[in-house]
Parts: sequence; structure tokens; C-alpha cells
Amino acid sequence: MKKFIIMSALGLATVAGMSSCSDFLDTDNKSTITPEKQFSDIAGWNQQLNYAYYTLRAVYKSPIIFCQGTDIFTAGQNASAPVMQSYAYAADNEDVKNLYTNCYAAINYSNCVLKYCKDEKLNDQARFIRDYCYYILTQQFGAVPYITDYIASASTNYPRTELATVYTNVINDLKDIISRGNLDNESSAADGKGRASIIAAKALLAKVYLAAGWDLETTLNDAAAGTYTVNGTTYFTEAAKYASEVADAIPLTNSFEKKWDFDYNEAGSNPETLFAIQYDRKSSSDQSTGGHDQQHFFALYMGSQSLGVKGVNSQLTPSERAYYAFDKGDERFDGTFMTTVYNYDGNTANWSKQGYWAYYNASDEDKAKLAIAFRYFPWYTEDAEIDKYCTDHAKQFVTTGLKNNTKIYKVAENTVCRAYTSAGVKDETGSKKNTQSFSLALQTIGSLPPVRKFDDKNTTSDCKQSGGDYRDVVVLNASEIYLVASEAYLMAGDEPNSLKYLNAVRTRSKASYLASFNDYKRYDWNLNETGGYVGVGQTDSYGATMTKLDVILDERMRETMGEYYRWIDLRRTRQLVRYNISYCGLTLDNMTGNDGQIKWLRPIPTNEMQINSGITSADQNPGFRTVGNEEKKDAE
Repeated sequence: MKKFIIMSALGLATVAGMSSCSDFLDTDNKSTITPEKQFSDIAGWNQQLNYAYYTLRAVYKSPIIFCQGTDIFTAGQNASAPVMQSYAYAADNEDVKNLYTNCYAAINYSNCVLKYCKDEKLNDQARFIRDYCYYILTQQFGAVPYITDYIASASTNYPRTELATVYTNVINDLKDIISRGNLDNESSAADGKGRASIIAAKALLAKVYLAAGWDLETTLNDAAAGTYTVNGTTYFTEAAKYASEVADAIPLTNSFEKKWDFDYNEAGSNPETLFAIQYDRKSSSDQSTGGHDQQHFFALYMGSQSLGVKGVNSQLTPSERAYYAFDKGDERFDGTFMTTVYNYDGNTANWSKQGYWAYYNASDEDKAKLAIAFRYFPWYTEDAEIDKYCTDHAKQFVTTGLKNNTKIYKVAENTVCRAYTSAGVKDETGSKKNTQSFSLALQTIGSLPPVRKFDDKNTTSDCKQSGGDYRDVVVLNASEIYLVASEAYLMAGDEPNSLKYLNAVRTRSKASYLASFNDYKRYDWNLNETGGYVGVGQTDSYGATMTKLDVILDERMRETMGEYYRWIDLRRTRQLVRYNISYCGLTLDNMTGNDGQIKWLRPIPTNEMQINSGITSADQNPGFRTVGNEEKKDAE
């Protein structure tokens, strides 16, 4: 497949060295080639546009800032204390700085295209990238400098723009892009959805309208309770309009498993992919670490690579709440998690056909014979069903000469791991020692199934815990836009249409159909009343009362786990504090800064505050302001 990648290492080095929106270019230009000459033809314009696309890789280099500090991810297996999870980070945090800097880098590359390029289709693609980056910036930082000029000087005065103005500018820009019709209706299969398209622009516009609705048309009443007042529905109505246009154009005909199938997506055949950041293993000089990290997160540490398992980082292990989110019949448990990990003999020649990667690369006939290292069952599985599996697969528990002894886990509180000796005999002593409370599971290597949606089946044996994934990173996909439609319709007061798009996502995955929001029931493993299930208006064992909005957020949890949405979802819907208090053990004090304000947004990075004369300490976001500053009492 031909990938849309022409970027050289020089461009990435330029991005990595940037420190603020006023430091995009070295003004001491050693080259005798002027920008006017360099960007005077289609080759130069395409090169600069490629830089803009490529810089989105840096924006999504790490999922930490998009996912940590939420209800569905936690740290496991002695992972270092994550400051983003505990809200103990400050304005000099590297993840915060990198996101801010890289978004503005992509914006400046886009502005360069718009300054010199005379091709309207390329210009509209540059505008899309700029709008996308401003969407990310507003969701993480709130009001930010809105810059449409190409920065090619040492100018450092860029004040923050009112949030409503940023939203208006982005909305108007996207609407103009759509109306002009210069972009293809959808990206061609040949480029794997790596270029902006009309349908991607509509999807982004729906997300921007939804965010604007929450930020501009609702008022927070109580952060800890997550309560709010809706003051208007103009933005929500527009969000519903554009999201439903996208959803209606792309029926969810593929199974959830097919949606994330590696070969299907590499061929560019997936109609649900609206826009993706592209990678190509063949073009990388370092195939073990030159990719991205998405497959290396969202999992508990499984052990050394020499054991034939996937290299993972425990800082974003799915939480107990995440594993319990799936009910029997919902195909997304098996589609999200790797439930069978095969054994490995240590011979690197067998790497792809044994161990973790055998799931993708070995034939069904071979997998039926391979020894099993780990097998994971969801919480609702009956013990008798697990016992039958163990009887039926007993021959695959013989692991003499292999790297792992077989362990069978039920991913639930207070269950017993079934451990086996290398001879395939049940180890009664070992089994008794492996009683799995979730807190114990988080400290027991390999005891929880990893998220597999983002796996690159061609991962090499020398890949460690980062950089080994060359799958395209999907940042706009159809089923997520269905849920945008559902949320927007709910906020606009149209429950029938909200349920329509919610049910479309549920039906595709064989989850139960909801005739009303009151039909939804969430399993609560700590609750002894109501059969262990909680519905709208009922209080769960953590003291949280379920709302209709929670039903949609639960659906987003199941459908988009690990897709860089959760922190933005909770911040946008004003549930960030409530969810962290209810499900993560944090307190209001944990999420409150020294200025007495809640940390609803990320801080403007220290480096930006120092260099950009247009931003002063009074402009810092609440929760990160200097104590004693007169502005510390400003309302969010």
C-alpha cells in the first residue's frame, strides 16, 4: 500500500526542537534559498503540507495526556507514580509542553502552505490540519492564541484569543472548506485516509460544535457532583446535524473485530476510518522503535520480550471499571482485549508464529496445537465454562521447554487463577496463591488481558516497550461520530434520535437494544442490591448516581477504549472531577491547585509563558496560577 509519507528526519528534528509558538523557525537562515523560491511550485507546496501532516505524529506520540487521569485507566505492576493520573503535574510538565508545541508546529506548517500555495485543494487540506489542531488545543488548554499568519520571524507577542472566538473561527473555516468542495468526498483507499476529506471535515465540525455547546452553552453547578445547567442548544443542534450526516453516510456494516482487523485497515479498505495519521514500516530506518506507542500502552506488563509477549507499559492499564464495562454477548470484549496468548520457544525465527503474535500470524490449524501461555475470560463467564475449556484444551497446557507455564484467568474480583505445571498438570498450590482481587492483579505480571485493537502483527522481536507500532493512528472514525450524534441530540433535548445513534453502535456489537435510557443497566461488582446492576437514577456502590449522559459515556468507554478520547470526553461533559472522585479515589483537593481553583484544563506551558510576551501570569489557567495573583479568583 502506498503511504502518504514524504517527510524527512529533518522535519521531525525541527519539530522536536521547538519550544513555543514563537520559535518555529531559526531566523538565522543559513540557506540561500528564500521561502518564496522554495515554496513557488507544487513540489514545494506539497512538501510543506507533508510537514504539517507529519507533525500530527508528534501530537499523538504519547497517549498519556489524552488518557491518564480518567476512570478507565490506572497504573499497574509498580509503574512509576503518574503525575497526570494524580493531577500533581505543573506547568513545566513535558507531556503538556510537547502537546502545545507540536500543535502549534503543525499550525505553522499549515499557515506556511496558506501563505505561498496557489493550489486551492492543498490550501483546504492545510486549513483542515490547522482547524484540527485548534480543536485539540481548545479541549486541553481552553482559550489559546489563534494564529493564521505564517511565523517566520522572532516576533513573540501572541495573546490568548477568547475561547468563543476560537470556536467561531474554526467553525466558520470548516464550513467554508465543506462548501467549497475542493476536498474529495472521502480519502482514497490508496492513501489509507491520510488526507483531509469532506466527510472528515464534517466529522471534525460536529466535534467542534459539540465542544462549543458544552463550553459556551452550559454552566457548571457542582464539579464534584458533575451537575450543570443547559442555557442554550444552538451549538448542540448543529453538532447533531453534522454528526448525523456523517453517520448516515457510513452504516456500521462491519463487525467490531473487522473494524480493527490489521490487514483490512492496512489495505485502506475501512470506510469507518475518516482520518488517520499514517505510518509505514518499510520506509522506517529503525523498524523496532521508529513507529508509535499505541500498542505498547493500555495493558499490564506481561513480562520480558524474550517470553514471546508484547512489550507494554503499565502506566495506562485498563481499570477494574473498564474490564467490567462489557456484558455477555457484547462482542467488544473479545474485539478489544487479547484473550489468548500462545507460548514461545525462544527461537526468534518463530517469533511471529508463536507467542503473542501467533494470534495474527499462525493458521487456525496451528493455533489449535500451540501451547497456551495465558487465557483470559470476562467477568461474566461461569466457572463451569472455564472448567470445560481447561478440559478441552488440556494438551495445550503442556509447556515443557517453552517460556511460560499456562495460567487461566477470569478477569473479575476474588476469582482463582488456574495455574499449571510445565507438564500440564494443575498446580493446586499455585492456583490457591493466585486469588485475584483487582489490586493484586495489578501487581501480578500478565494477569490482565491487554488491549489489542492497535496491534501491529509485524512487530519485530527486538521491539521493546515503545516505537514498534506502524499501524495508522485513527483519530476520526465513524462509530465515534455516531456517539457524538447521540450526545448532541441528548443535549439538544431529542432523546429518540440520541437513542437511534447509540443503538446503532450497540447493535453492531451485539449489545442489547435500548428502547429508552431507562433500559440501560450497568453491572456493579460491589453492589449486592438490584441484582448487581444499576440504571438511570440509581446510585452505584461508589456513590455515583447514573444519568442519561453516563449511559453515553459508558458506551464511549466500550467503543473507543484507548483511542485518545477519554480525558477530553470527561472534561467536555463536565464529569472529569466527578469521575475521578467516584472511580479513581481522588478528592476535590487532589484536583484543586494552590490557587484554590480546579484543574479543568492543562496549564499554559512554562516555556511559553516565558517566551511569549503576549501571555502573562494572569493568563494562566485556573488551578495553576501563582498564589497571591489577583486573578486567582476568576471563575472557570
